[in-house]
Amino acid sequence: MNPELQRLRALAAVVSTAEVALDAAYRTLRESAAALLRNGDATLAEVSEAAGLDQGELLDMLSQNIPGREPFWTSSGATGPA
Repeated sequence: MNPELQRLRALAAVVSTAEVALDAAYRTLRESAAALLRNGDATLAEVSEAAGLDQGELLDMLSQNIPGREPFWTSSGATGPA
């Protein structure tokens, strides 16, 4: 195989692995942030600062629907953002 094609294949594998890792990290960040807010362990401002996201970005992330899951504020009797 052409060396450039081998290099391209290797780079594509690295990108694919990184995407999987980022997806897992993003999912964990979202779930952790939602749990902190749902349980009242931290304020929106605290979670926003810890996550490195402004509050709007954080709320956008938390309001994204995941198939088979409700937004975090509709479960466990929690109320939505004010």
